[in-house]
Amino acid sequence: RKMLPGREVVSAQTARTLRGLLEQVVADGTGRHAQVEGYRVGGKTGTAQKMGPDGRYSHSDFVASFVGFAPADNPVVTVLVMLDEPRPVYYGGLVSAPVFSEIVSQVLPHLGVTAEKQEVSVARAQP
Repeated sequence: RKMLPGREVVSAQTARTLRGLLEQVVADGTGRHAQVEGYRVGGKTGTAQKMGPDGRYSHSDFVASFVGFAPADNPVVTVLVMLDEPRPVYYGGLVSAPVFSEIVSQVLPHLGVTAEKQEVSVARAQP
């Protein structure tokens, strides 16, 4: 695969910090249900109100999402799960993250990515 020339848009340190924060979302944040046994995972949950026909945000219709990557230290997959108007629960961390976990837990072994127990390393922002 040919790589196109580009430029660095974030420093390596910023990328490490962001990866650590996204791992923390899955380790003990809103994305806990996205955990995949034997793999470090990073990701972000989302819950968005939909726009109603009157142009106002709905209080009953939502889009729930989770986007994540694995293994966190050397990603081979990125998966986005979006559920339109899930009911009765509509939070991304509760309805989309488990779907991500199910998909990734099957895809990684299929791709030959071996599981390895590792602790989550959280990069902290420099003061």
